[in-house]
Amino acid sequence: MALELERRIDVSQKIYNSNLEPNKTNLEGRLKGYEPVNLVPSNSGIMQTETLPPLISFHPTTGAYKLENRNAYIVFGKDMPSTVLSGYGGKGASNCDTIDIVVGRMSSVDEISRPNALVNFRRPKIVGNSYGADAARIYISQLTDVDKNFGIVKGKSGLLKARSAVAIKADGVRLVGREGVKIVTGKAPFEGFGEYGEKNSRGGKIIKPAPKIELIAGNNDQPKKVRGGLFQKKEVIQGLQPLVKGDNMNDALLEISALLHKINSAMSNFVMSQIAFNSAVAVNVFPPNTAHHAAAGTAANLRLMNNVVNNLHHQRIQLSLFETNFCTPYGYKYICSKNVTTT
Repeated sequence: MALELERRIDVSQKIYNSNLEPNKTNLEGRLKGYEPVNLVPSNSGIMQTETLPPLISFHPTTGAYKLENRNAYIVFGKDMPSTVLSGYGGKGASNCDTIDIVVGRMSSVDEISRPNALVNFRRPKIVGNSYGADAARIYISQLTDVDKNFGIVKGKSGLLKARSAVAIKADGVRLVGREGVKIVTGKAPFEGFGEYGEKNSRGGKIIKPAPKIELIAGNNDQPKKVRGGLFQKKEVIQGLQPLVKGDNMNDALLEISALLHKINSAMSNFVMSQIAFNSAVAVNVFPPNTAHHAAAGTAANLRLMNNVVNNLHHQRIQLSLFETNFCTPYGYKYICSKNVTTT
């Protein structure tokens, strides 16, 4: 019994000592062991060298072709959003060829993506496609339900079903055009497509002359109810609303400004007429008991000049400055963008 206990203690001590000894095969071990570092170890991860990758295993379906390096894949196959039974490939469709470019499969799942969780990290994982957990993806498919598969809300144009699609998903997506970026919907004016022009990927007619462009922040298109005041009813505000066209908005503001100018002119004419009336009353001192009219008319005219005429004059100047600043291309707060246009 004593010998067995001593043996166990000796084994435990050896294991403990081995854990204390630095691993001289990697950079950290060399530094801890005060070994000279004359080169970057091939498995340190520094300067693009290798590190231990997550043991992710992705098995494509029969007939698919896979290119992979570490946790980066290009899969040539059929439409398969998740399992082999999903998508049009799972339904047996023939014209649903797909190129799926993926990096970081299951990267948002802690059990797999955290390198310090050594037990889980070194345990091989067989995974499938996960549009929610994979780090970044470019999905090009001949036939797919792109909105449903990527969890995109209906919006104004509804869910696109059984059509070709290109979807890009990552933590951040940037489109950079050195000489411009265009977002275009609808048909191109190609020749040779007959009366209705270019068709969709399934040979069908494109009825809408200008399909919608929808910018949906937060993937939320639901309306919300707000209360404007204490005793007011709740008001429904739509989640998706049309954009304002700059030129039309500019014309609308100019028309409002012109109406305000007319109101200003009408008020000015009225005030000047009132001043003339007050002056006529003020100079009429007969009969003698109406002499107080002169003092009253003069005081009223002074108030009209100071409080009304002066304010109307300043308002007219401010309207002119408003038109210059907001409604002219050389205004410093011109409401129309000089670089972005829309239909």
